[in-house]
Amino acid sequence: MDQSAIVDQYLSDNKFFGLLVGVWPDQDRFTKYFVRFITFTIVNLSNLAQISRIVVFFSLNNLTDQMPFLLLGIAIILKQFNYVLYENKLRDLLNGIVVEWLTGRPEEELAILELYSKRALIFSSIYKASIWFSVFMFLLLPALPPILDIVAPLNASRERILLYPSYYFVDEQEYYYLILGHMVVSAFILACVFIACDLNLIHTVQHACALLTISGYRFKHAMDEANFYTEKYRGVALDKSYAKVVQSIDAHKKATEYVKKLEACHVHYFCILIGMIIMMFTVTFVKAGFIDYRNIYQLATVEMGSTYLTFCAFTVSQLVHLLFLTVMGQFLINSHEATFRKIYEAQWHNGSAKAQALYVLVLRQCLNPQKLTGGGIITLDLNSFVQVDH
Repeated sequence: MDQSAIVDQYLSDNKFFGLLVGVWPDQDRFTKYFVRFITFTIVNLSNLAQISRIVVFFSLNNLTDQMPFLLLGIAIILKQFNYVLYENKLRDLLNGIVVEWLTGRPEEELAILELYSKRALIFSSIYKASIWFSVFMFLLLPALPPILDIVAPLNASRERILLYPSYYFVDEQEYYYLILGHMVVSAFILACVFIACDLNLIHTVQHACALLTISGYRFKHAMDEANFYTEKYRGVALDKSYAKVVQSIDAHKKATEYVKKLEACHVHYFCILIGMIIMMFTVTFVKAGFIDYRNIYQLATVEMGSTYLTFCAFTVSQLVHLLFLTVMGQFLINSHEATFRKIYEAQWHNGSAKAQALYVLVLRQCLNPQKLTGGGIITLDLNSFVQVDH
C-alpha cells in the first residue's frame, strides 16, 4: 500500500472532518484559513449572543442557564485552536501512523498494527454516533411546540423555542428562523469540530498502544532460541539474540517517543478541557437542583420541563466526553503494563550477561511509565474519571 491508500483505509474520517473545520495538516493553505475563519466567526457570534443574554438580563438563574452552553462554545474554540497551534506536531503523529505501515515488518507485527487500527475505527464509529445522536436530540427541541400543538392543543399556539438561550438584540419571534438557522449551523460545526479533533486523538492513542505492544512482543520472543549455557549457543547465535534485544529496545524507544509527542500535543488542552468539564458539571448540577437560594440542592422538586431535560442531556453528554478522554489515557496505561509483563516473562535469563543487563535497564525504565496527563496535574485514567464524578 502507498500513503494515500493507508490514509483512505484508516484515516478517511479524520481527513474528511478535518478538512471541514480546517484541522487537517495537509489541507490547502487558502482553504484551511478560509474554513477556520468561517468556523471561528460563526461560533464566536454564538458565544457573543450568549454573553449578551447574561449581561442584559443578568440574574443567577440566567447565568446558570447559560453557562453550560457558553462553556461548550468555548470548548469548540479550544479544540480547534489546539490543533491549529500544534499543527506540525499533529502532522508528525499522523505521518507516524502511515510510516509504520509502510515499514517492512514481520506478519506478526503487521497483525498487531491491524488489530489496533481496527480498534481505532470501531471507537471512532461509536464516538461519531454518540456526537451525532446528541446533536440530533438538541435539534429536535424546536420541533416540540408544533408537535405538542397537534398532540395536546391549547387555546393558543405554544411559543417557539430555540436550541439554547441567547440574545441577538432583535425580536426572537420575528427573526426566529434566521436565529434558528445560525444555531443549527453552530450545532453542525460543534459536531464536526468534536469529531475531527477527537478522532485524531483516538487513532494516535491506539497507534501508541500498537507500538508498545510491538515492543513487548519483540522483547518476549527475542530470547526464545537463546541458551547461553549450551555449546550451540556461541558466536553468531549469541550476536543474533543480542541484536534482537537491541531491536526490541529501539522499538520501545520509538513507542515512548511517540507517546511523549502525543502528550506534548495535548498537555495544556487536556488540563483546560477537564477543568471546563468540571465547571460544566458544577453548573449543571446546581441548575438541576435550583429552585431558590434556600433549596438549591433539592433535585426532586425541579419541574420536569424541557429545561430540566436539556440539562439532564447535558450531564450525560459531559459524562460521555469525560469518559472518552480518561479511557484514552487508560488504554496507554494498560498497554504499558502489558508490555512490562511481556518483558519480564521473556527468557532473558538464558541470554548473555550483556543481554540480561539490557533487560534490567528496560524494566527499570518501565517503572516510570509514559501516560497522558492534564498539564502534568491530572492523570487521564479511569480512577480520575471516578474522582471527578464524586
